[in-house]
Amino acid sequence: MLRWKQSLTTHIKSLAESSWLKFTTGIVLLTSGLDEAMETLFADISALELGAHHGVMVLGFVNILSSLPDMLDGLTGTFLSDDEEEVEHAEDDSGDFSRQQEGSPPEPPEVEFKKAA
Repeated sequence: MLRWKQSLTTHIKSLAESSWLKFTTGIVLLTSGLDEAMETLFADISALELGAHHGVMVLGFVNILSSLPDMLDGLTGTFLSDDEEEVEHAEDDSGDFSRQQEGSPPEPPEVEFKKAA
């Protein structure tokens, strides 16, 4: 029973800290706040008549901003690993090409022979 509770707690924490959930929540909050305040946004701000919809917009904006670094780190890591693989393959291919250009056969691997006793 204790293991089940720990597993459930771990899954709930990972869901609550999910960047994609924060981003989606931020988009929903920002769009719903903008929908409420669209007609009178500038008049309300200039007259300092702030309502709940203005707070919802700020909360949505903060959620979006807080989720972006983790999302961009993930995307950057994905693109960098792809670029590194391409560079490694290019180096391997260029080495084979230079050997073919030289006309020499590939070097055999060094083998060590042990003397039988």
